[in-house]
Amino acid sequence: MAHTGLSVVEARWWDEGNHSVRGLFETVTAIVCENPYGFRYDMFSNRSALECVLSDIAQDEKYHSIYIASHGSEGALHGLGNEEITRAAFRNSFRNANGNFTVTGLYFGSCYVCNRVNAEFFLDAATGCNINWMAGYSKSVDWVDSSSIDMIFWSKLLTERQVNSRRRRGKKNDLEIALHAAGEVRSLMPTIFDQLGFNMYYRDGGGVFRQVW
Repeated sequence: MAHTGLSVVEARWWDEGNHSVRGLFETVTAIVCENPYGFRYDMFSNRSALECVLSDIAQDEKYHSIYIASHGSEGALHGLGNEEITRAAFRNSFRNANGNFTVTGLYFGSCYVCNRVNAEFFLDAATGCNINWMAGYSKSVDWVDSSSIDMIFWSKLLTERQVNSRRRRGKKNDLEIALHAAGEVRSLMPTIFDQLGFNMYYRDGGGVFRQVW
């Protein structure tokens, strides 16, 4: 059974209830890859826990993309008890962990985090996270609405990765596969940038900062 190369890292959402994106990704990977356990899943509670998880993921060449699920604000992720993990703290931790450029993309299933300022910060060629692309939301989003969009994006990305693995020529790199997924999402839901602030940011082959929407 296929492995997706995806890692899902999630914080607890609420004091009561056990809502989780895990089941959503089990559904997507089961349908696309015939393997509901074809992705890695971890939880984090604070900066130290997140740093430990990210370091372990980045050391394994099997993983190329990380989906981070948590509450967020314009300059931080939020762990247990609303503990802030600032964008600088996250960048520093992940840059050190991803020194070999193993992980190529970050997707934030969080409110506010994926705005242009943060994207330029994380994608900075000299001081960023050593990644090629970043996607997510710049506005406050409903959990169900955003989770639905996340499922569609990752379904498109993993399907294209499956197709790409069978190509004998013209193979796409990780960024091109992610751009294909974003293009498919934009075609299906062209208004989500205006409504939810959803976007994908990246640096092209010449190092120029760009965005899909």
